[in-house]
Amino acid sequence: MNKRYAILAGLTLLAASSAFAQPAAGEGLAAIRAAGVLKCGVGFEFKPFSFTQDPKTRQLVGYDVDICNAIAAKIGVKPELVPITGATRVTDLQSGRTDIALANLTNNPERARVIDFSNNYFAVDAKVMVPSTSPIKNFADMAGKRMSGVSGAQLEIKVPRMIQNVDLKVMPSPANAFLALEQGKVDAMAADETALLGLVGAQQGKWRILDESLDRQQIGIGVRKGEPHLLAAVNDTLTDLEKSGKAAQIFDQWFGAHSDLKMKRAFTFAPYKQP
Repeated sequence: MNKRYAILAGLTLLAASSAFAQPAAGEGLAAIRAAGVLKCGVGFEFKPFSFTQDPKTRQLVGYDVDICNAIAAKIGVKPELVPITGATRVTDLQSGRTDIALANLTNNPERARVIDFSNNYFAVDAKVMVPSTSPIKNFADMAGKRMSGVSGAQLEIKVPRMIQNVDLKVMPSPANAFLALEQGKVDAMAADETALLGLVGAQQGKWRILDESLDRQQIGIGVRKGEPHLLAAVNDTLTDLEKSGKAAQIFDQWFGAHSDLKMKRAFTFAPYKQP
């Protein structure tokens, strides 16, 4: 076999394997059932959405994990948790590395042009957190200050709309952004309120969340374009969870009365509403 033929053969095999890895449009649900696995893209150490509770087992638990398990059960397959980041949530989905994308994926017009979204399965305000001893009381006090946030969270668009002259540093994960705040490298951190509360845990007395909101985020589950059957299966699962009361139970476990966050559920699993 000459070198040119070997290269062509290799490219042919690569193309074939790539085509097998990502089913043709409209065949995603059938391919998932054939494989017996639903690949759910979730964040790692993104408490309480998905995180390691027991360092010995390294098993992920959390809100997104429970939702993934419910969707997989509805389809009749096993769930597989695939680690993704804020910056790769959409590209991992488009490439076929994941079948659905969770990880606090806000529904917005830019993303809706390249992926489809399920009904909302979460809603939350984006907020700013500072140390409890900070002199910062509101957005006006943030001028000239440094703020950390997560790459891929649209903060580069949201923050300048609401806060003037702030130095925003985007980082790969909520944990990285929070570490920068803990180490004093930034003066504040921007993220969903749930993510902020999850990061501080029982040490809420050390931190303070400002009253003002950057925006109200409607969060759905991402599905590749052209997969109506898979999207319908996801939405059917969410509808069943809401009607049965299981949706409220899952929220209460990770965010509500039985959690450190003590939040009240102010949303239901429902279609996206245009702002």
